[in-house]
Amino acid sequence: MAFRRRRDGTYVEGLPALRRIIPHLMPTRTESVVYFPQRIEVDDLLVWLDEVNAGRADEERITLFHVFLTAIARTVRLRPETNRFVVGRRTYEHTEIAITFVVKQALRDDAPETEARVVLTGHERVDDVRRLVADRVHGKRHDARGADDRLVGFFASWPRPVLTGIAGAIRRLDHHNLLPSALIDAIPLYTSVYVANTGSIGIAPPFHHLYEHGTASIFVAIGRASPQPVVDESGRVVARTCVDLVHTLDERATDGFYFARTAEVFSRLVSRPDLLDDPGLTVDDIVPDWPPRR
Repeated sequence: MAFRRRRDGTYVEGLPALRRIIPHLMPTRTESVVYFPQRIEVDDLLVWLDEVNAGRADEERITLFHVFLTAIARTVRLRPETNRFVVGRRTYEHTEIAITFVVKQALRDDAPETEARVVLTGHERVDDVRRLVADRVHGKRHDARGADDRLVGFFASWPRPVLTGIAGAIRRLDHHNLLPSALIDAIPLYTSVYVANTGSIGIAPPFHHLYEHGTASIFVAIGRASPQPVVDESGRVVARTCVDLVHTLDERATDGFYFARTAEVFSRLVSRPDLLDDPGLTVDDIVPDWPPRR
């Protein structure tokens, strides 16, 4: 029992037999990966953004990215199986909701990249998340070296065989739940969800891999908002503003049916951001018409 304990997760008891066996049949995230593309209409969201941003200074403006992060955290709180991960062929549930994303210090090819990690409760409103993200991004873009940057800087100049040995030692310690808390806190791959906002640089979302290191069972790539042909309620093809996403999932964490409803919760929260103003809403409040009729 002692080796089941982790600082960043709680061991999940009572899993069905098949879900306990799957990590032994597919021990890595690479062979357990599933890609789930999703398209969300955001015309109402863009109207809402124009309304809430009216009169705000540039540094206080809410963006699509803030809404997506808020919706991700809210969805994870409401659908806790999405906050699970597999380490050492055991299934755990994160003790917190953490989201990691890349921060480019300037929009130049040679500008350095770093990773920012925010811890949320899933009860935050969009403006709360905007403030948290602004604090993290401001520090990263002004060369405030966090624990992750210091760790990378410390090891980067070491000889290749030493780095290989250290990486292997980290993997083995993590497998047996013996990795020190300081390293878990310093490595941003120990997170609930990893997000890449590729739309901010004007490109479509990639089908991204999961990382073997760390505990992220979900990678979300967010594309740009652009007009797309959509069939409306009357059967006509019309142009609607949409955002394409690709979710990369570790299918060992939860099953496909559970994620299907989860994806619908997330879509509703993004397309109707007024729902994010009420942290007390349940899944049945957000998607009362589930499962969809054929």
